[in-house]
Amino acid sequence: MTQAHSWLRKSRSSGALAAVPWLLALGGAAQAAPEEPGPTAEPAAQSTEVEPSAGTVTTSAQPTANQDTASSIEHLGPETFPGRSRGLYGGSLWLEPSFHGLQWPQNARTGLGLSGQFWVDSGYETIRRDVADVANSTMYFQQGRGLLRVTPAYVRDRFFVQGQAELVGNLCQTASTTNNVCSTGTFSTDDLWIRVGQWNRWDVKVGRFEGWEIYHLGMGMESYTFERLGAGMFGAASIRNAPNPPLEVPSLYAVNYLHDRPTNGLAVGNAALHAYVTDYFRFELLARFGADNYQANRATGSSAATYLGGRPTAIFDIGWFKFKIGGEYQKRTPVMQAVGGDPLKKDPVEGTVQKGLGASVQFVLDPTVEFGLNAAIGRQEQTDTMGNPVPPENSYTTKSVGGFANLRLADLLLAGVGANWTEQLDSLLATGSHTNDYTSQLQGFAAIQYLLAGQLYIKLVLGYARAKFQPSDLGIDVWNNAMYSGRVRLMYLY
Repeated sequence: MTQAHSWLRKSRSSGALAAVPWLLALGGAAQAAPEEPGPTAEPAAQSTEVEPSAGTVTTSAQPTANQDTASSIEHLGPETFPGRSRGLYGGSLWLEPSFHGLQWPQNARTGLGLSGQFWVDSGYETIRRDVADVANSTMYFQQGRGLLRVTPAYVRDRFFVQGQAELVGNLCQTASTTNNVCSTGTFSTDDLWIRVGQWNRWDVKVGRFEGWEIYHLGMGMESYTFERLGAGMFGAASIRNAPNPPLEVPSLYAVNYLHDRPTNGLAVGNAALHAYVTDYFRFELLARFGADNYQANRATGSSAATYLGGRPTAIFDIGWFKFKIGGEYQKRTPVMQAVGGDPLKKDPVEGTVQKGLGASVQFVLDPTVEFGLNAAIGRQEQTDTMGNPVPPENSYTTKSVGGFANLRLADLLLAGVGANWTEQLDSLLATGSHTNDYTSQLQGFAAIQYLLAGQLYIKLVLGYARAKFQPSDLGIDVWNNAMYSGRVRLMYLY
């Protein structure tokens, strides 16, 4: 038992978690929205400890052949993981949604796991654009999501079968039929998957889920936050923004073309093979395939497309030190390919290829500090039937580098900082110019978090971003945007 887990149990309140006898059941790892954390767990039948001196993980007992397989309902709360040094308790690595790739077959017994996550952000943001003919923007905001998760499992010796479904409720609501800002709808689904395998050896997972995380951001820039978007134009009109299409800030590239859950539509999903070679080394081979529609839409001129891609990821993890590396490749092509009425004849077709590579290193000096560095490079190429980049602005290279650090100030008080630099260069070259469209963005944050009564996460995040826009068109000057933001997040994990 690490020092962090020792003081944790002394400092936790005697609230609802402690009052329920089945809390000894192990928690479910939350495969929530990109970089959205949740409770995690590990089977009680396997005892893992981290040696304070070397951070080495050792494995003792395995599930027994005569274990109790009686069904039970288990509360998968955040307190139910006792084992490996996955991060400072309550910190961003501890809440990492893919659980650094580790399995969690629910206390090595058949049962139904129940868990959830609820958060609400309230804050303020302003963006200053340094040209006279474009408007600045200032707003107050409130965002929130609630997630309920059910995870049934069947376990027999090492063998297990799991399913998971997550129902998401969104704070964003509108009564107007013309306001489509709440694009996710009243309710939506995050995870929906089935997994089968052997404990601590291998498993196969199919459905809708996130891949293993490589690029870690720390205690800020979570999904759905405005500091994650940065100092964008967001529709602000300007003669400086005259290129067609207008320039926009680059999105952070975190080896996430295939990491995030599929949102392409009708019939696109994931399949992944996980292998646990040793206690310290594991890898994921993720594939994505499917179609976003089954026919062309003549009314809108859009065509159905099919997707095929892969994303291998490897993690070396000895507790106090973690090294993660991965790459990805995906191709999107039209479903309709036959020409001239001959289904056996096919012309070359247009397509979109996305590919990338990234790696990170992370250090956990439990219970005091954790920090890490990330780097990734991604490329998107959209071509016509002749292989030409059409339109050229849709073919670009994105590079991101960054780091984070979290420090424990007191038992239930954490502080964190982080910074990321992203730049993007596309294939658009204006007449007479020798420079393609170029955009870049520096994003940083500082955060402080208190865990009230060991149950409610209260976090203040201050964000800053500075973006540069350099059009290929020589008649348009370079300009910059600056963003300042602040928000308070209340988060409860069940």
